[in-house]
Amino acid sequence: MHGDFAQVSFNAANAFTRVFQQQGRMLLEAELNEQTAIHLHYQRQLIVDVIGRCWRAGDSFALKPATSGKDFNIDAGRLYLDGICCELAANTSFRVQPFSPLPDNVGADLPDKFVVYAECWERHRSAAQLPQLREVALNGRDTASRAQIAWQIRLLTRDIVAETEDRFGTLREIRKSHESPFIYREGSLDDFTTAFNDSATKLLQEFDAAAPSAEVCKNIRAYMDAQSQIGCLMRARARYESRNLDPCALPADAQFRSRENQLYRVEIHRSGIAGDDNATFKWSRENGSVEFSIRDVKVGEKTITTSIETLGRDRRTGLCEGDWVELTSDDFELAEVAAPLVQITGIDRAKRVVTMHAPAALTVDFSKCTLLRRWDQTIENAPTLTEDGTLPIQESSEGRWTHIERGVQVQFVPGGLYRHGDYWLIPARVATNDVIWPQDGDKPAALLPQGIERHSGALSFAVNGNPIAFTNCACSIKPQCDV
Repeated sequence: MHGDFAQVSFNAANAFTRVFQQQGRMLLEAELNEQTAIHLHYQRQLIVDVIGRCWRAGDSFALKPATSGKDFNIDAGRLYLDGICCELAANTSFRVQPFSPLPDNVGADLPDKFVVYAECWERHRSAAQLPQLREVALNGRDTASRAQIAWQIRLLTRDIVAETEDRFGTLREIRKSHESPFIYREGSLDDFTTAFNDSATKLLQEFDAAAPSAEVCKNIRAYMDAQSQIGCLMRARARYESRNLDPCALPADAQFRSRENQLYRVEIHRSGIAGDDNATFKWSRENGSVEFSIRDVKVGEKTITTSIETLGRDRRTGLCEGDWVELTSDDFELAEVAAPLVQITGIDRAKRVVTMHAPAALTVDFSKCTLLRRWDQTIENAPTLTEDGTLPIQESSEGRWTHIERGVQVQFVPGGLYRHGDYWLIPARVATNDVIWPQDGDKPAALLPQGIERHSGALSFAVNGNPIAFTNCACSIKPQCDV
């Protein structure tokens, strides 16, 4: 969530049931948001515990062959993934989904055999993205933002399974050579490796067999469950040695050096693994909430020019020459495309026109961009910037940390599989000259990404004959009055 928040305080492990507002006390936006999160958590867990992780209401989301073998139809209705309701208002097809485009792993023709699965996640929608959220009676002031459930019907192919199995083989060797804080439901790394390889082998056999077995859905679920556990971990810190007794002074040995409280966001930009796969990240001291609606984009030979609705209220929420910004839109987010960041070279503040340096090779259609978002890494605070304005992920368990700014540091645990859009939030506070981050003994805890929380479920194993034959894998629940 790229919102302008002080922090995101909900943690299911606390087992809180509600938030109490006390008389005469201040009320933080984090507390109101936590109350909503508590309610949604228990509601969704109840649905999972009573019914299951993946199920559809009646004939909702039923898959049917289309007239063309290059597509298939999806019936309207409601599908529940981990208790989250995914709604489809009208019948559609795989190629024409509400939340399109899809990640580019399927060509014009469908594979001979493939797994159909659904994935959903919650995404933040601000007034910069949805102007209708602004209240005209308040002169168009930006007030509350919204959360939206986005979902996609995706395909899992034999090549993707084989590639993931190879990648985990590389990650396993890295994790074996370090003291690894990764936790698996199967127990040790060796136990998980056995379970993962076994599930991948069985699923590959389904692709190679003449016809799917009676346990094809079980094999798909086992693989998807194991694959979701691979993940990545990160630590954060900003340690100090002395107590700050003067709220107007920063002690000489303070690590977090700022006069403002911040909510740092560390976000994965380019997917992959560290090193040869060139996984990268970017960061923002304002949780990525400094964003602007784009009116138009003009791409020249060496420059990109765009006009925006506002330049922000101040330096904290504005733009300056030298800033790295991301030109993006719904299309980029839904397709999980890591568009290159560009650097601002000039600002016409009277006309609200921003000029940026264009990358040497344009591989992205910037003319479709609708949103400009500022990120805060610069050459001054991050001398190892890549050509696209991001930072390479350098994993370490030997005390080497990656500097962010003002004493804030992060450390990526060796053996991570990084996915575009995943992020961690690091609240930093002036009162303590430190960050708010859980500890594991004498060092910061290694945490999974706080988002994007992706939820998935298998719908079918498909054989692309004439027509496509679907093996249904989703449980169907009918109202009790209809049973």
